[in-house]
Amino acid sequence: MSLGPFDDDNWIVGEAEAEDGVSMIVRFRSHLPSAAARADWPHLVQIGWSCESADEDGMPDDAESKLQDAFEDALLASVDARGDGVQVASLTGGGVREWRYYSRDPEAFFRTLNEALSSHPEYPLEFGVFEDPDWEGLAELLPPRN
Repeated sequence: MSLGPFDDDNWIVGEAEAEDGVSMIVRFRSHLPSAAARADWPHLVQIGWSCESADEDGMPDDAESKLQDAFEDALLASVDARGDGVQVASLTGGGVREWRYYSRDPEAFFRTLNEALSSHPEYPLEFGVFEDPDWEGLAELLPPRN
């Protein structure tokens, strides 16, 4: 796995409460990379999976969770490994699982992802690509600094 703009592979994992009071499991990088590194990876790619089998707490059942894990493994083995994107967060709750990635080139990101998923079943995914040179998609998850 490529570390991309990061100099380590440190993550924070825990539970959080969204603004609407929904409990979520979150996993995200422990810090922002340097400003120069962020400038090279200005595109935020958000991938959402609406859970068809969410329980009363909005979490996927075991079968759907395994499918989501297989999708994430494919992301890591392709997009991350080839350096076309770097995962910065995964959020699960409220009937949705979301992955956040940064990329230098969204076209290369999706080309690599499509190749990796060619043998997978069709997943219920929604994509968004945003210019985010300040990495607000990660910064909003980080604990406040004193």
